[in-house]
Amino acid sequence: MVFRRLAWIAGILALIVGLGTAYAAYLLADYSWSQVVEYRTPFGDYDRQWTEEFDARPVVESSDTSTTPRVVLVLIDGLTLQASRDLMNSLNTAREYGADMVAVTPQPSLSYPTWTNVVSGAPPDISGVSTNWFEGKVPVETIFDALYPRPMIVSATEDFDQLYGVSDVASQVYLEPWDDTRYLGGILVDEALNMAGESNAALTFVYIPDADEIAHEHGPESDEYAEVVGRIDRDVQRLVEGMQDDRTMFVVTADHGHIDGGGHGGWEPEATRIAAVFFGPGARYDAGEISQSDIAPTIAAVLDADVPAWTTGRVLNTIVEIDDVAYADAQASYREFAELYAEVLDGSSSQIGGASTYDEIDGALADVRAQRMELDQAARMPTALLIAAAALAVLVVLAGLSWRAFLGAMAGAVAYYAVYNGLYFGVHGHQWSLSAFNTEKYIEAFFNTRMIEAAVAGLVAALVAALVYAALRRDPKGPRSSYLGGWLALGPATVLAIQATLVLQVAWFLWAWGAELTWRLPDLRWGFKYDLDLIQITGLAVAALLSPLVTYLVGRYHPKVRRAEAGIAGDSPRADA
Repeated sequence: MVFRRLAWIAGILALIVGLGTAYAAYLLADYSWSQVVEYRTPFGDYDRQWTEEFDARPVVESSDTSTTPRVVLVLIDGLTLQASRDLMNSLNTAREYGADMVAVTPQPSLSYPTWTNVVSGAPPDISGVSTNWFEGKVPVETIFDALYPRPMIVSATEDFDQLYGVSDVASQVYLEPWDDTRYLGGILVDEALNMAGESNAALTFVYIPDADEIAHEHGPESDEYAEVVGRIDRDVQRLVEGMQDDRTMFVVTADHGHIDGGGHGGWEPEATRIAAVFFGPGARYDAGEISQSDIAPTIAAVLDADVPAWTTGRVLNTIVEIDDVAYADAQASYREFAELYAEVLDGSSSQIGGASTYDEIDGALADVRAQRMELDQAARMPTALLIAAAALAVLVVLAGLSWRAFLGAMAGAVAYYAVYNGLYFGVHGHQWSLSAFNTEKYIEAFFNTRMIEAAVAGLVAALVAALVYAALRRDPKGPRSSYLGGWLALGPATVLAIQATLVLQVAWFLWAWGAELTWRLPDLRWGFKYDLDLIQITGLAVAALLSPLVTYLVGRYHPKVRRAEAGIAGDSPRADA
């Protein structure tokens, strides 16, 4: 009778612990997601509205503007690298006379973070623009700020004023309300050409939004996407023909690409590798790979302006003509950034040592990051070990109560991962990536679906556990009288065992990256998996509640049990433990 009571107690405790674990995972998932969405950078502290140095910049007018370099920067939202090569004749022609570069975006490859990276050279860790929900003005200096008060033209959607305050610094601005129901590229190019006229703008910035919306809706391999990119190609050609002369360099690039399903935001090459074509006077003939962060400082150097203060990019003197003095100044500015960066992470700029070139400074910065990561991981280690120990303790207790039930639960855990991952990777074709949901409006549905699938897979796991448990008994007794508690406990115990294996994976992430974000974003591939692990643990609460019914039904109707109950064979009560 002691073992019968123990089965009831174990089942109730397994259910309580499983539900508690699910609730804790739900809270942690919400907290961790909010940490990314609400990430506030400790680096960017630039506020032009209150910077006396910014307000006091003198207007420098050249006596001969006919030789002053100018740049036209075209940012095409959602243009994939493949489409830029297959569908844009204007770019393919430009590639023959300039630098045909592939720019690699930071993570996440979402619009606001990559826009910011293009115009500032500051990736999300530095800029604090980690998602498309960012509000207010970015706290880092942009190319618009670096050039002020020189004349600039901006033709873009209203988001660019919200994020970068372009109407405060550009001399001529056209801002179009966002509208995904009509093609805006032609309007924005027309306005840029109209404003250019006789203008002597150092920088003309044109944003073309249309390819992104079509890619989300139809995918980048669709006829609809090809048709829109064709229209963009013709508009870019009009812009080039209308503004080209012997002193104007063009830079045509994208913010991000798209995977075949239309999503982006993740690490996939289709989303993170985009075109960056530099052509016109001052551009060198070259091809290769750059960082998207390199675009802003390179444009600043071409225009003989200071590079944006928080840029992590380089001035690329291999693809544009930059004199040695300007290049040396850019490296000196990068060292100043590195010293400030080191002060935030380590409290001392001495970590940069005597580094003076880009390569040397990057090496020093890598050491600074590595040392800070080691300190952070050491501080997180006790908590991670405690969580991992609790998960292992659950498995040890389950094994000690009944080795047959434990083996059944482990078989159920294997079945769970096979079903859940089969649905996620096989049926849906997802990766551990933000690109998995096509647009932000599908996020809630995406995670709700993952919880439902976790619950379904958990019930399959309970079924497998009950079948294995029955197979391990020569003559298993059914869920009647004193054996009822054991059969009912098997379901919650199986679900708890699955949760314990997921908690072990969560513990590793909490050690490696932590739930709280203070100075950098985590590796978002592992961060996405971590969120999915927590979502699974949460969804398994439903399986914990329903699993006793599954194991009861298996015990009630399993052929082996029915033969045993018919009197073919029998066992002692103790042997069923």
